[in-house]
Amino acid sequence: MVLPAAKSPYSISAPPAQREQLEAVADRMALVWHLAALRPGPLTTTTASAKASLRAIARRWLDLDVEIRSHDAHLDRLTERCAPEMLILVDDEPERTRSEAAFAKLCGACPVPALSGKPADTG
Repeated sequence: MVLPAAKSPYSISAPPAQREQLEAVADRMALVWHLAALRPGPLTTTTASAKASLRAIARRWLDLDVEIRSHDAHLDRLTERCAPEMLILVDDEPERTRSEAAFAKLCGACPVPALSGKPADTG
């Protein structure tokens, strides 16, 4: 029994020959780097146009990835400096943070219940 080749989990809009070549790249980062390195040449064909678009999207993706990593590192430093006791609480008793609401309550950031605004029935 011959099994069909595994398809890439990524959807790529490009001419069939180019799409088949790109679908063979299974690793996401390898695909992004491959796309970012495309050299479309003059934009006189649909293949060149597709290459230019894919290259621009991949380069933007890489720029955003660097920016996200920078923000994550900054947040990690802020958290370590400004809230070390919170990190200790979370690490020491992980069962206390079984949900987002439980974590908010632990941090003192849970919402205060509010009345509906309807008058109470006093009768």
